[in-house]
Amino acid sequence: MINDALNKTVHKIIHGDALKVLKTIGDNSIDLIFSDPPYNMSKTNGLKWSYSSHVTMHEPWDIFDKDEFFNFNREWIGECVRTLKPGGSFWISGTFHNIFDIGFIIKNIFNLKINNTIVWYKPNAQPNITCRFFTESTEYLLWASKNDSKHKWKFNYGISKSDIYDNINPKNKQTRNVWEIPLTPKKEKIYGNHPSQKPLELLRRIIISTSDEYDTVLDPFAGSGTTAVSCIENNRNSIGIENNDEYINIIKNRINGKANGSIIVNYENYGDEQNGLQ
Repeated sequence: MINDALNKTVHKIIHGDALKVLKTIGDNSIDLIFSDPPYNMSKTNGLKWSYSSHVTMHEPWDIFDKDEFFNFNREWIGECVRTLKPGGSFWISGTFHNIFDIGFIIKNIFNLKINNTIVWYKPNAQPNITCRFFTESTEYLLWASKNDSKHKWKFNYGISKSDIYDNINPKNKQTRNVWEIPLTPKKEKIYGNHPSQKPLELLRRIIISTSDEYDTVLDPFAGSGTTAVSCIENNRNSIGIENNDEYINIIKNRINGKANGSIIVNYENYGDEQNGLQ
């Protein structure tokens, strides 16, 4: 992906199945990947509150059997590794439902180096509705890199100290691998709801610490477009893939809300171009 002469950032949103679209992206072409994949935590009938008609955790795209889920993860991760540049960083989010399988796959099948596990602590996490477990108030992020003898991972150490801080991490000190970030605020959901929308602050930290301006960031499960919006705000290029019509509309509205003369946005449907995406 190339910037024009005015150094505008370029953002491409592709409407299509991630496993198919990823195959069209060139080898060793992506600087940073952030993936918020299906966690396989949904239930066929969802979960209900005893005092409410509200149903959660019933997304059909988030339901797999055990072997199907492992093979799905192995396939999309393999395609992402292929597209990642040597020295590029690969971030994957998850919970206990998926993160251990993913760690095994990226380390033992694709031989990536796991640099850190980041614990995202949510101080305002939702209560446990079953009252049968401890309240889940964290998610996990695996930060891995594709290294070789000539290329090592990028880490903007100075920026991580000066620009990443919270109640756990004092400003201008080494940033710990526990990040306190509240749940996605309502102001970031004004264009529609996505059941697992990540806060912009989470993506900001990832992007500024492990990429440079005008690098290209890939999100294979774009969801509500948080990665693209964060790339716009932090002067990176982006490619997002999303298969859900409703979520594509949310992405378009969020990006249009950020549109100005400093960005170029392209929307594509998978199959419109068969010559590959560079």
